[in-house]
Amino acid sequence: MKIVMVNDNDPDAVVGGTEHYIADLTQALETDGHEVYWFVLGDDSSADIGGSATRPGSLKGSAYRRRPGKHVFRPGQANRSVSIIRRAVFYPALNRELGAYVARVRPDVVHLHNNYRYPFTILAATRGCRVVQTVHDYCAIYPTAYCSRQDSCAGRSVFAALRHGCLTWKLLATEACLLYGRRFLDRRFVDAFIAPSRDLATHLERMGHTRVAHVPNLRLLAHAEPTPAPKGQVVLYVGGLVEHKGVAMLLAAFARVVSEAPQASLWLVGDGLAIDDLKASAAGLCQVRFLGWRSPEELARIYRQARAVVIPSLWMENAPLVAIEASAHGRAVVASRVGGLPELVDDGRTGFLFDRGDSDGLAERLHLLLTNQALAGKLGAAGHERLGELRSPAKHLERLMAVYDKARR
Repeated sequence: MKIVMVNDNDPDAVVGGTEHYIADLTQALETDGHEVYWFVLGDDSSADIGGSATRPGSLKGSAYRRRPGKHVFRPGQANRSVSIIRRAVFYPALNRELGAYVARVRPDVVHLHNNYRYPFTILAATRGCRVVQTVHDYCAIYPTAYCSRQDSCAGRSVFAALRHGCLTWKLLATEACLLYGRRFLDRRFVDAFIAPSRDLATHLERMGHTRVAHVPNLRLLAHAEPTPAPKGQVVLYVGGLVEHKGVAMLLAAFARVVSEAPQASLWLVGDGLAIDDLKASAAGLCQVRFLGWRSPEELARIYRQARAVVIPSLWMENAPLVAIEASAHGRAVVASRVGGLPELVDDGRTGFLFDRGDSDGLAERLHLLLTNQALAGKLGAAGHERLGELRSPAKHLERLMAVYDKARR
């Protein structure tokens, strides 16, 4: 089968869950004998087609760096008015280039991923193809999904956000695009939608989408191996250092943890817009280390040194790959009870859940794992076993091919 993957970003240039998933899925499909092509959007600073504008922690050195069949479209520079028209209405150059690429490849299925930059143009250019779209986050249906305030308006309307006081121009623009024919998820163009979590699938069905399949995310980890919980009391966070990921709340919780467990350490792997503010907040905590982006090999070593992995998200988190990575290494996961996270963490069996924004609840659960090595090891081992039962590459491809075949019919 020929498959064209279409995404807002080049997986060789951007570090993110969607991009990791595309790379891993491509590897699994090609190993299974399928032909996979990429049509991705870049920017003016990207390398030539087939090249890579990698940064630390991306896929540098992998098989995807100069993969054949990858086509990078770089939007030309334009003034603000033209840029708005391209995004909200139509971008002729992109339409021609994607249309020509699809006509040349003649895929059996076009697999669309994130489509926020030029939604209508991408859909128009693939019309006539069998199109399957993975909905990687709740933002495609809720412009308020990023809300990180204590009294959340996430999952509610733009009018609720207006009353809530967290309305921004980006939220308004997103809502306008959603109202304009639900352009991010337009069932007139897409034959089937894929939801990585059952929770998101339920939200899509409530909104009238009838062709929704639940296919859990795939993560291939060449360097992962389960190991016993270490003696060291390290809490690990892996992800973006941004407000909606709840890192500031994590720092507040960890400050309470170290008051009772002074040997504990918090390691933060990643980068983001809030890094300066977070470093300022952690100035009095010598046990907090900001490690920046790390290569897959380095990250594997860091996982093995951690007692527990924490996902303190405030926004509507869908199916973060870090939960899969942690279980692959046999680590207990402590996560907030939002979105699809309860599906990844079996509370009390593979880790612990806590209420969104509850720093006291988070501190209590972290303290329990840091002071009980045997419990951390037991939960981590159960998580690894559960991962093997539910998320093998073969099972993922079986579910995905069923969606592809149904769309083709």
